[in-house]
Amino acid sequence: MNAAGPGLAKIFLQTGDCFIGVQPTLVTTVLGSCLAVTIHAPKMGIGTICHAFLPDSSISRHAQGAEPQICRFVDTALQNMLETMDKIGVPRRDLCIKMFGGGQGVAVNNVPSGSYNIGRRNIEMAKKLLKFARLDIQAQDVGGSEGRKLMFNTRTGDVWVKKLNKFQHALVGNGNARDTRF
Repeated sequence: MNAAGPGLAKIFLQTGDCFIGVQPTLVTTVLGSCLAVTIHAPKMGIGTICHAFLPDSSISRHAQGAEPQICRFVDTALQNMLETMDKIGVPRRDLCIKMFGGGQGVAVNNVPSGSYNIGRRNIEMAKKLLKFARLDIQAQDVGGSEGRKLMFNTRTGDVWVKKLNKFQHALVGNGNARDTRF
């Protein structure tokens, strides 16, 4: 995966965070059942990405009685990202949207990996919201049972994905990974 260019800032996007790259930046993150959505404005060379881990923010509001952290949830993260691009002045017809992750996850404490279907629900929420906004997904690599290491160039909109067998995030260089550019 060679996504870096000269002078390109680099950051690691944590779970539940969003990032907007007004300056060219290479954003790296690792996904399991979480979902990353990238939104790129090619004419302006600006990109934004989220790393959301639950589909619906209403879960948090009901449980805690407070407003959720925006980028933890697919619904509020996407809304925030689209509103940010609107404020910058990017027409929605000029947006290039890509989606990654939403895997089955791993079994924890004898609960099968697909029991809660969080990955599938994250994907469904993003597709539902983008359809409602009349926005198309130009590229995606979602679902399945593998984790993904993702690198997003905010200037070009290019995304590189490395599949990680059995969600072994620490073993990125284990020789079992495959690279794909989107």
